Amino acid sequence: MGILSCLMPKNRRGGSLVDALLALLLFSVGMLALLRLLSSVLAESANAHYRNQASQLASALVARMWSGDRSLASLQARYGDASANDYQAWLATVQASLPGTDTAALQPVVSIDAQRRVAITLQWKAPSDRSAHQMQVQAMISD
Repeated sequence: MGILSCLMPKNRRGGSLVDALLALLLFSVGMLALLRLLSSVLAESANAHYRNQASQLASALVARMWSGDRSLASLQARYGDASANDYQAWLATVQASLPGTDTAALQPVVSIDAQRRVAITLQWKAPSDRSAHQMQVQAMISD
């Protein structure tokens, strides 16, 4: 028996081991909570990045519409038809920038009405997402 064990009462022996294990348990729970918080922050950061990308892609399409022939017939021929070359060029950029847009259910939709009101709907779904995200942009293309 050592000097410390002689000085400690018999019912207190091993108490510091229990204290150490309790402290280790509390530290572990705290670290797990921090890791969970970090993972949710990273997921939200990715979502913000994709929202920003979608906004920039929609703005770029509206800018293309403004910079070219703004007649209704031209707008519908170039962007209202999914097989048009201008729409296909923009679609390729969308598919390269937003995840999941290569599936038929998440294809971007561009509609142009008779008053040249443009509605752009972008949807995307990252591999870690449970459901798809959506952004809608509306613009009026006038002379």
